[in-house]
Amino acid sequence: DFSIQIEYPHEKFAAVMSFLALHRGGLTIFTHPNTGEDTDSELRDHRDHAIWMGAVRPLKLSRFGGVDQG
Repeated sequence: DFSIQIEYPHEKFAAVMSFLALHRGGLTIFTHPNTGEDTDSELRDHRDHAIWMGAVRPLKLSRFGGVDQG
C-alpha cells in the first residue's frame, strides 16, 4: 500500500477536498479533521469524523486506544 499525509489549514478544506475528488485517479482518499479537543480527539477524528473517497479501508485504531477495524 502507498500512502502520504498532507496537512492544510481548515480554511482550505473545500478547495482541497474538491481537488482530491476531481484528481484522485482511482486512489482511495482518507481524510479527517484534527480537532485536538482532548486526549481522545485522535481516536474520534479517525473513527467518527473520517471522510472517505473510494473504498473504505479498515483502520488500525488500537494505536489511539480504540478497537481495530476489519
